[in-house]
Amino acid sequence: MNSGDLPGWLRVPIGEIAELNPRQYSVEPKESDLVSFVPMAAVETLSGRMDPSQQRAWRDVRSGFVRFQNGDVLFAKITPCMENGKFAVAKALVGGRAAGSTEFHVLRPLGGMDPAYLLYFLLQESVRRDAKARMQGAAGQLRVPKQYLAELEIPLAPLAEQCRIVVAIEEHLSRLDAAVAGLKRV
Repeated sequence: MNSGDLPGWLRVPIGEIAELNPRQYSVEPKESDLVSFVPMAAVETLSGRMDPSQQRAWRDVRSGFVRFQNGDVLFAKITPCMENGKFAVAKALVGGRAAGSTEFHVLRPLGGMDPAYLLYFLLQESVRRDAKARMQGAAGQLRVPKQYLAELEIPLAPLAEQCRIVVAIEEHLSRLDAAVAGLKRV
């Protein structure tokens, strides 16, 4: 469990620090409450962003869809969406809740885990390559099993360090986005 390399860091299976595919919200909606609706197409590739603007009444999406709430991490489990990095942190959801594609694994970080830190860990090419090697199912319908994520070890930094790492990553990504926009203008 100890990483041995960095003080205060641990190597921990994700299943010990995040609830996988939770079946309940922290606060259940009423039948008429609006929730965000997030199909796979609403999650961007490799950016960690999603569009939560579609809305549906809870009564219309309470079955047949995966449930998630603000702060949960979405992980596309089906090929080719997983390989393409269709992962996101759920944010700005209507009423803090959403329903979406059943092709997402939902990871709900427990205390001591920054959702963005978990997201950036999962977005790594090496993690996606390893997940691809463990997919199961028929050709064209391969999926990452829940057990893979539960057993996947993450280097867990103290929370303050996770936040510093996330800020540094996001600063680099902002500069990269600005550079790409500049190249498009040229």
